[in-house]
Amino acid sequence: MRRLVKFLLDREGAKATFSEIQGATGAKKSTLKTRLDALKRLGITEGERRAPIALRFKTPLCFLAGTPKVPYAYLGLLGMRESRRESETATAVGLLEREIGVRFERITVLTTREASGSWTGSIGPDLEDRMETIHIDVKNMNDIEAVERRMRRKLVELMRAYNLIMDCTSGLRPAGIAYYRLASQYSIPLIYVYEDEGRIFWLKSRDDLYEEFKEILEAA
Repeated sequence: MRRLVKFLLDREGAKATFSEIQGATGAKKSTLKTRLDALKRLGITEGERRAPIALRFKTPLCFLAGTPKVPYAYLGLLGMRESRRESETATAVGLLEREIGVRFERITVLTTREASGSWTGSIGPDLEDRMETIHIDVKNMNDIEAVERRMRRKLVELMRAYNLIMDCTSGLRPAGIAYYRLASQYSIPLIYVYEDEGRIFWLKSRDDLYEEFKEILEAA
């Protein structure tokens, strides 16, 4: 299964025909069909046997397979600056990049205009060049369903192109709950950062996701 996932992820457009996949993996037709059917039921792949088969999402299988050629993206929340010298985003991204040994090519945060304004000129050029800011008003930031509606399309977009990791540390509590619900629904790695300790806690870790997809990943 890992060879199948890696093969698709390495293909241009993450797609291939059944015969191309069989030739690359060496799997029997019946075994390959069983694996592809299982991936399709989980919503991981799309396409039929006689048409190109493609991975719908880079996340979460590329995270589990450890495929190095898939770029990483970060999706978090940004709160008010207050007395902080460094943004929660900078802290989280720095910790993640050191812990898992990758560079995040895309950084997206949900925040209010008031909160983003409080960080004007203080984010740092390296982070700012990679950062996309999505605004929401305070009322909707306090509404779990509103946050989910605001972020669902962006989340799916990032899952299709990147190895996505979510962070529910900052922002208002309902927004963090919304992120937890979205990460659970879409099987996305999720972290919480203990800022004072400079430590990451994985709310949805590689091991958690592996257990979720164990039947597929360990298919004979």
